[in-house]
Amino acid sequence: MPTAFTITVRETLDLLDGPFAGLAEGVAQGQYAFWLGSGISRDRVDDLKGVVERVLTHLRDRIDPGNGACAYRAALEEALDLAHLSPADRAQVDVARPIDEWPVRATVLVNLTREYSRLLDIRVAGHAEADYLLWDVVNVPVTFAPAHAIPDCEHFCLAILLLEGVVADIPTANWDGLIEAAVDQLTDAAGTSLRVCVIPDDFREPPLLGRLLKFHGCAVRAGADAGTYRPLLIARYSQIIGWPHNNDYDLMRLQLVNLAATKRTLMIGLSAQDVNIQSMFGEARALMTWTWPCDPPAHIFAENALGQDQRTILRVVYRADYDVNVAAIESSALFQAYAKPALIGLVLHVLGKKLCVFARNVEAPHLSAPERAALGQGIIGLRNKVSVRAEPERLTFIMALLRAWTQAMSLFQTGNPAGSVRYKALSGAPAHRIPADPNLATSGVRELAAALAVMGLGDHAGNWNVEGTDPVDPRTGALRLVSGPSTTRVFFAANDRAGVQLEINSLVAPGDTDALVIHSTSPVPKMARSPLAAPGRTGHTGLRNVGMAELLREATSSANLLERFREEAVL
Repeated sequence: MPTAFTITVRETLDLLDGPFAGLAEGVAQGQYAFWLGSGISRDRVDDLKGVVERVLTHLRDRIDPGNGACAYRAALEEALDLAHLSPADRAQVDVARPIDEWPVRATVLVNLTREYSRLLDIRVAGHAEADYLLWDVVNVPVTFAPAHAIPDCEHFCLAILLLEGVVADIPTANWDGLIEAAVDQLTDAAGTSLRVCVIPDDFREPPLLGRLLKFHGCAVRAGADAGTYRPLLIARYSQIIGWPHNNDYDLMRLQLVNLAATKRTLMIGLSAQDVNIQSMFGEARALMTWTWPCDPPAHIFAENALGQDQRTILRVVYRADYDVNVAAIESSALFQAYAKPALIGLVLHVLGKKLCVFARNVEAPHLSAPERAALGQGIIGLRNKVSVRAEPERLTFIMALLRAWTQAMSLFQTGNPAGSVRYKALSGAPAHRIPADPNLATSGVRELAAALAVMGLGDHAGNWNVEGTDPVDPRTGALRLVSGPSTTRVFFAANDRAGVQLEINSLVAPGDTDALVIHSTSPVPKMARSPLAAPGRTGHTGLRNVGMAELLREATSSANLLERFREEAVL
């Protein structure tokens, strides 16, 4: 079995289709709140090890060798005591040498990440500020909100899930502004789509997309308004212990406890070692009981293994049920994938799930429920095929996916090339609410989903290979169907206007023999096939047009729909 370190996105989807199908379904239905920690930003800003090393280096570099009462030496010795080193390891620490030359550097850093809050609470004589190590040494605004910082794939994935309407509230212990930056890049409403909540007033206005509850403060705001937000940067042990009784966080605490009580929890990149986080789940348990068995699971951790802190939360929320179901509860709670594969996998699952729901709800009077479900297998096949391209550069994959998706959806909806990477959601609501969408019959997305399903079924059957296109060049289409030496550029048109606009923009022309336009709702005149052509393969006399609505109304099975599509598309 892969570990959380080695798992691929494709293997993550296997988990979501198999033992964690409940999690996958729950996320697609908007049942989970995502609780986030530094693990989702470790490749962009310092994680806890980075914070610890920054503090130790600062203290060591300022030791005055000739001063036996040096305040920096005293603070460093206090920090090393917190590392709980064995006598043998402690003997290998030579403060006269740089930290990266210490033989036990890795052990010191690992041990102090467990004690980071006590480390930051150390007072350095001569510095009156209680948060000297945090504010002046760690330098939160510069370290965690640098002007040059760009979001990573985790942040873009979270932005997609917000835009798809399956995540509404995101509690985070992180100070950085990377999720906000990702949302701003994918929307036209920069700074207003996502409601960032730190102080009570932030909770008054309803969000357009969702809320980011930064319960340990915000580096971006602290840099802009230190007087208001510097005291709200929570990191020191004394702050964490006092957090449940800090009036500045009363409203935040109520919101988080309510969220923990009413929504299932998925923790990603969050160790949950802080006692204020654990206490919130205890308060939530007093308000509403989570019992076992629980499907989908109430609490899941994206980790390689459960630690004592995660087990503490499970004990708190399940109480007596935990003691008699330890193995089953812990197995259900450990989603063995770290942030990147976990979030990419969830994005692909949600998009695939929504397309399956759209396909199931097509207007096709002769298709039975099992045949509609069979269409979904074509979509899942395409999803899985896309997923293997995620390795090894996950950010490159997500950015390519975003560009391709944005281009394809812009061409589908308007017939115009995308001017920028502005994400166009399949639906702004969770998957189970799609059938109630009043625009379902006219959006063309149902027919788009059915067309993708047919292409996936044809790919699986060996009729063609579905391949990607160049999102920078809209003339290459939304995707390509490759069969032997023949390549067909495929475009989708939601309505008449989009179909016409494709020609106005010179993306397709009546004489194109290598292009296919699939119309969702528009009736399409039948194209005569050349009498010299081999049936169903060649004989293209020009631009091919297929009307999915007509094919679906006449289809008697998924196999029949595939065959009719091949005939109409002359493939």
